[in-house]
Formats: sequence, C-alpha cells, structure tokens
Amino acid sequence: MPGLLDVAPSFASHSINGTEVTVTGVSAAGFAVLLDRFPEVRALLTGKPVDMSPEDIMAKVPAAIDAILAAGTGNPGDPRAEAIAHNLPAGDQLELLKKIVDVTMPKGVGPFADALMAIMGGLGVESISIPGMNSPQPSNG
Repeated sequence: MPGLLDVAPSFASHSINGTEVTVTGVSAAGFAVLLDRFPEVRALLTGKPVDMSPEDIMAKVPAAIDAILAAGTGNPGDPRAEAIAHNLPAGDQLELLKKIVDVTMPKGVGPFADALMAIMGGLGVESISIPGMNSPQPSNG
C-alpha cells in the first residue's frame, strides 16, 4: 500500500533572469512562521478586527509578501530569501505569489479556508474566518 513517502511533491517553477525558481508552496511550518511574524494576518484568519492605517498597510504588506515568497519557495523565515524576494521586480513577485497560492491551495482559497475552519473547530477554536474567502454555496436550482 502506498504511503506518504510515495507521494510526489507538488511544485511549479518560474523563470527569473534565466534561472528557474521552484515554487513548493507554503507548508504548515511556513504558515507558523508567517502567522508568528505577522499578527495582523493571524487576526484576520481568526476573524478579529485589525486596526491598520493605510500607512501601516503600506509598511507591512511588502514585508509579508517577501516572507510569503520565501516560504513558498522552500525558505520560510530565511532573511536572505526574503531580501532577494524584496528586490524582485513587481511582475515577478506577483507571478511567484500566484504560483505559490496555486501550489499551496490547489483546490482554491475557499476550500482551503473551509478545511482550515473545520480543523480549527475540531481543536476547540470558536471562530476562524477569512473574509470574502468562503467557498461558493451549491445552487438549489
């Protein structure tokens, strides 16, 4: 019977300046690093209000994107990877971010959020929500 060691990892790649960058997606360890460093993201995931000014958003979003790019390319919490991510052209950052989301959540953000909510509920966490990220409800027609 096949086991975990028989599963081929999912990944994608993106060429930047002639170098193929492997996108592995964000692992549970990567999520832990991100949620620890960015309490605003953690608050959003738990449905808590986040009081951020436009200046705060402009200051924190690039750092969060750098951290996500590092985590999604197999280097969660690595300051060198984040520095490289920070200096990539915006187009490459966005393309990598899109591929990271695709590899991390192959069924989409909504089903990922639903599964995460179910797991957290089973662990006794009362509320976890990602605003605007719920799966579409099945139609009755």
